Order: sequence, then C-alpha cells, then structure tokens
Amino acid sequence: MKLILKYILACLTPVLLTSCYEEPDLFEELLVSEGKVAQIAVVWLGDAKVYNAAGVLQTTTTVDSLSTVNVNIEYTSEVAVKEFKVYSAATASGPQTLLATVAAGAQKYDAELRNYVMKVPITAPKGKNVTSTIFAEVIADNAFASSQKTATLKTKP
Repeated sequence: MKLILKYILACLTPVLLTSCYEEPDLFEELLVSEGKVAQIAVVWLGDAKVYNAAGVLQTTTTVDSLSTVNVNIEYTSEVAVKEFKVYSAATASGPQTLLATVAAGAQKYDAELRNYVMKVPITAPKGKNVTSTIFAEVIADNAFASSQKTATLKTKP
C-alpha cells in the first residue's frame, strides 16, 4: 500500500506543481502603454530646408556667432502637446543645457508634409568655429516627452 501511495504521489506531484506555475509572458511588459507620445520626424535649422545633391535633408547649418537661428521641429502627435524644449550640448553625448521652452499654440500643420511644424528661435553660441549639437523634444499634455532628435549648429570661422 505504501508503494502504491508513493507511486501515486510521485506521478501527481509534477502535475500539481506545474498547474500552479504560470509561464511569464515575455511581451507583456513591452506592450503595456502608459500613454501616447509625440513623434519627431526631423529637426532642421534655419529658415529653409537645404538638401544635398542626393536629396537628403541637411541638418547641419553654419551661421554667424550670436545670430538668431530657427530650430524647426516637424512632428506628429495623437495627443495634445503642452510644450517644446530645445537643448544644446558640445557633443551628441555631452551634458545638455536648456536653451528654450515654448508653450504649444504657435505650431502649424503642413498638409504637404502631413506633420506639424514648430519654429523655436535660439541664439547661436559666441565664438568662431564653435560646434553645438541641438536637441529638440516635444512634451505632451500627459507629461510624456518624445524621443530627442538632433541637428548640428556651427559658427563661421
């Protein structure tokens, strides 16, 4: 009888233990959304887009020291936008300094691009041959920030 009981227990134990085990869903955390964010398509500097011979938008601009430059943020969003922030850094991975925060409201919808465009004026750095990386982000009403996109600003020699 003991042998039969041990045999039954040995057979049922794995079944009982595995029925309590819940396999983790590896994608569950990836698919959970805390809210929507704006998506920046491109950031470019100046008053007009400049393309190279291959038709690629140039995101590097050279200007006079201390001149005013427009940072153009082209973006889409399914949620209302609260504000736009523009930062500067000496390098792409360097510490960022906030240059401007602009409340939403002045952006315009471009039907041809199917994006909103926001122009944020900033002042070029002081000095000759200074290179700065300009970062732009869009903050939604739900307080979520978009991924940052960059452009490069250089001062004339």
